[in-house]
Amino acid sequence: MLITIEHFRSRVEDDCAGLVAELQDLTGRYGPEEAQAWQNSLGTLSRVFQDPSFQPLHLYFGSRGHLALEYQLPASSSWCDVVLLGAHNSTGSAVILELKDWATRGDNPGRHEGLIERQGRQELHPSEQVKGYTQYCRRFHSAVADHGANVHGCVLFTRDRWAAAYTAPANHELASSYPLFSVAPDDIHNRFPVFFRDRLTTPNEEFANAFSNGRYRQSRGFMAQIGAQILHPQTQVFELLDNQRKAFALCRAVINDAFVAPQSPATPKKVIIITGPPGSGKSVIAARLWASLVTDRALPDGDVVFTTTSLSQNSNWSHLFDQATGLPGAGGVVRKATGYSPITTQQLGELRRRNGPSFLADVDSWRENLVALRAIGRPFRDGARDNQNLVSIVDEAHGLINPEDPRARGQYGFVISLGPQAYHIIRSSLLTVFLLDPQQGFRQRENTSIDDLREWSQELGAGEPEEISLEGMQFRCAGSAEFVAWVESFLRVPQPRKIHPPEGEFVAAETRRVYRVNQSSAGASLGQSRMDLQVFENPDQLEAALRQRQTEGNSVRLLSSFSRAWKTIDTADPHALDPRLMDFHEPYEANGETRFWSRVWNVLGPRDDYTWYVSAHGAGRIAHDPLCEVGCPYVVRGFDYDYVGILWLNDLIWRGHRWQVDPNAVEETGFINLVTAARHELARTSDGSATSRLLQRVTQTYRILFTRALKGIYVWVPDAETRAHLASAIV
Repeated sequence: MLITIEHFRSRVEDDCAGLVAELQDLTGRYGPEEAQAWQNSLGTLSRVFQDPSFQPLHLYFGSRGHLALEYQLPASSSWCDVVLLGAHNSTGSAVILELKDWATRGDNPGRHEGLIERQGRQELHPSEQVKGYTQYCRRFHSAVADHGANVHGCVLFTRDRWAAAYTAPANHELASSYPLFSVAPDDIHNRFPVFFRDRLTTPNEEFANAFSNGRYRQSRGFMAQIGAQILHPQTQVFELLDNQRKAFALCRAVINDAFVAPQSPATPKKVIIITGPPGSGKSVIAARLWASLVTDRALPDGDVVFTTTSLSQNSNWSHLFDQATGLPGAGGVVRKATGYSPITTQQLGELRRRNGPSFLADVDSWRENLVALRAIGRPFRDGARDNQNLVSIVDEAHGLINPEDPRARGQYGFVISLGPQAYHIIRSSLLTVFLLDPQQGFRQRENTSIDDLREWSQELGAGEPEEISLEGMQFRCAGSAEFVAWVESFLRVPQPRKIHPPEGEFVAAETRRVYRVNQSSAGASLGQSRMDLQVFENPDQLEAALRQRQTEGNSVRLLSSFSRAWKTIDTADPHALDPRLMDFHEPYEANGETRFWSRVWNVLGPRDDYTWYVSAHGAGRIAHDPLCEVGCPYVVRGFDYDYVGILWLNDLIWRGHRWQVDPNAVEETGFINLVTAARHELARTSDGSATSRLLQRVTQTYRILFTRALKGIYVWVPDAETRAHLASAIV
């Protein structure tokens, strides 16, 4: 909502409730608390700008200056509260203003730069929040690049006058670069207006409109800096070997044929599918391929986008790009798969208010819905326009959602009635590279198959995809492909049949290839695997062994399947709880007495930042004790550690020469409908269709857990029969 300051003041004075209602419609953030916060913040901001101290800046703040309310960053899900737009010394200037209607008394300095302690929780520091917005615009905003504009950021507390905790160490430098102001007299009459005198002094309507309508654009120079860091020989985490190098070279060959030396004058459109088991190096190829493209001057102009398919993956890859390069804002190249949908869920709500609640409502008619959306002239959002992206590289593509299946429908942050995520990634990209392992898509919504990708590639004019396999490559599991084969064989159960094969065979859901299974055998042998796989009698023994590996300089983590409820998710400090209230409070027998071993699930950082567990963010407890929390499959999928300890609890057990699942011990919300159906089925039979499908999901979960380690896996299995079966299989 781009308006002049004069219009803003009049709206606040004459129709603040109406202005707030428009902002709620714009953002989709409804509710009385949100409305009250807007009314308080906007009213305070209007009064501040009318303070006599702003008179020296009358040319801007008096009437003709522009501001954007609730500005959504291009190709991003983030919203800036206010962006003041104009010029200083004849150069375009933007000041991003984060409004906080917070009671700040009682807040304390955070445990690490970028954090503040509020109500006992570590939350994102407002200056760190506005720093992210500012750096994003500096690096990726088309209007900023076109106008050579400056971008600044600050924070205004609109309720309280006390902000000392926010400027104390470890945030004193952060607060100096992105200052905080309150409604204290000295701030309003002195510090706040002085801040603007060197940054924003005159109107510039042309720049204001360009910024408001700006789009995501990568600075080729900045991208080359990031790419050069990733390609640097010393960055060993991104090095390629053997078939990884072959896959990389094949990708580059396809790209060269399409863009550098095309055989046809027509605009090229291509799809590449790279498949491989856990630990085969898919993510390394993704990072290196992205880096090689953004440093290739022979490529035509266009964005080369690194795409993620889950919240945990997005936060961890953004962190990895920042850490690997040391460049501020490097994580801004990472985009969520939800961002390729033609419109946002907020925009859908706006369209339904105009066209009726049934507009674009039928998920089964998503192709017709796309036609209807184009027919009304609604432009697709930035980052999702047809062929807008030069290249989209999708890591962990097995997490993509296809709502053609009713089980993959829900509130997932994109408009499901406009079709599958992968379809729109292909539609909006000239080249799409999918990297996936079909067996790692274990949640019901993670259901995009290779056949789907082939179909949409043909439909959207990209032809038959180039398919590359990394089968046999292994960089985890002590480099042992045999170990991965053993895991898959050990956990294998017949999958739900899509055809009727001969007796003794089953059909793999993703590949449709027919496998022969001997249920009386433990399966493949560990052979010459160098993997350190041990089974322990109790969790204390397991933990002691892991701590020994840690003292030797190894990275270690505890993992478990979703067999325990996440009771502590909203607890401010779960580590301070009585052990009986923790997520894991496991009984075991030792020396003839019952003891208990207790832990909490992985604690997330502000805004569900999964780097706290995966990368051991310095503010988290796990940075000081890597075994103080337990990680789940969703969080660690795609990442690895030297040694992992697995708590194999009671969701998957071995009975009567076969695997069985206990639906009452499965707490995974990603397939809650299936869990519920299996629980209802349990009263009648132990072999119903829902139970069979749930068994498949749970064994997939254990496959993920057993393929996270580089050197060794230590396991505790409280169930005696299951423990004996595992121990006998690894002798």
